[in-house]
Amino acid sequence: MAASEHEHATLAPAAACASVALDIGGGRGALVLYPGERFRGREIEIGLIHGSGPRAHTGVHERATHAQSLLTAIFGSLPAGDYVVWEDAVTAGPVVNVPDGGVAEVTLR
Repeated sequence: MAASEHEHATLAPAAACASVALDIGGGRGALVLYPGERFRGREIEIGLIHGSGPRAHTGVHERATHAQSLLTAIFGSLPAGDYVVWEDAVTAGPVVNVPDGGVAEVTLR
């Protein structure tokens, strides 16, 4: 099965207190996506823009802040570079730069 042909299970909600560790620096960064409602319970895939290597995927979960609840998809440690966020298995979405030692944030509608 190719990297982009894995099965996507329906995801359970994340616990309200669920945390994510970020491992950034030394050539690595993180990506936080704020997807729209259409992504609820799904996984989101990303891949380096030049297409080398397998795509990475993570689940979309609702997380609570002091002000509101947000859907999030968090990639806690990625090699710095430009990534395509995939809308589905074949439709490329936006391109985002994951900075070395930093966190990129993108809203998806």
